[in-house]
Amino acid sequence: MSGRGVFTIGEFMQKSGVSIRTLRYYDSIDLLKPSDYTEGGHRLYSEDNLSTLQKIKSLQFLGLSLKDIHNLLQKNSVKGADVLKSLNQQKQLFEAKSLEIMTILSDLNHLIETIEAEEIINLNVFCAMVQKLMFEEDTQKWFEDHFSKAITDDVLNISSPEEIDLDKKWIKTLSKIKHLTVTEAIPSAQESQETIESLLLLMNETSKGKLELIVEKLPSAKPLSFPNPFTEKELAFLKEAMEVYRKNNPS
Repeated sequence: MSGRGVFTIGEFMQKSGVSIRTLRYYDSIDLLKPSDYTEGGHRLYSEDNLSTLQKIKSLQFLGLSLKDIHNLLQKNSVKGADVLKSLNQQKQLFEAKSLEIMTILSDLNHLIETIEAEEIINLNVFCAMVQKLMFEEDTQKWFEDHFSKAITDDVLNISSPEEIDLDKKWIKTLSKIKHLTVTEAIPSAQESQETIESLLLLMNETSKGKLELIVEKLPSAKPLSFPNPFTEKELAFLKEAMEVYRKNNPS
């Protein structure tokens, strides 16, 4: 300490928890001027400066801009209505952040339960699972725009355990398709055809038996914002394998 109740900028930084860069900036905009300078021109701060800085940090907590804080410090008083407005704004901000955090925690728990039994996870498949959660509102909106409320509710209203079970099945099926493509499996081979059958059954289960209805709507509907976990090579394999399956299993 340079003297009783007097601090160098480094000492003031340690005492206040505010960086030297910030203190210099506050000085440059006349928000918090040093109480004095050394003969060498170095900034010195006092206990009064510390009290002023605490006020600045308190007003920043309310969401006030540095310009507004500067004006308030000059007046040393503020209308109760203005303080109340700032408090309500901060409350709404933190409530929104709290809701966002709760949503993220819910999604993380969902992903943890979905993949906890998987020894190896394909990154594209995992990212597709994450994006599915991210696009939930878009999916909801797409169904509301193209189907009745009854159909939308029937398809999308699903319990958490049911959704986790479905996602586990999707991870296994999508991973299987990728494995078949990597090993250059023949689309008409038994394993390929069994995988296609599993895929169609899963799609029907996911759509609550309304797969045909949804497929019919796709050509005239706006694109659905939904992640595509497949590469062009995998899509080509799927297309050929699906054609073989439909030829062997005419409806």
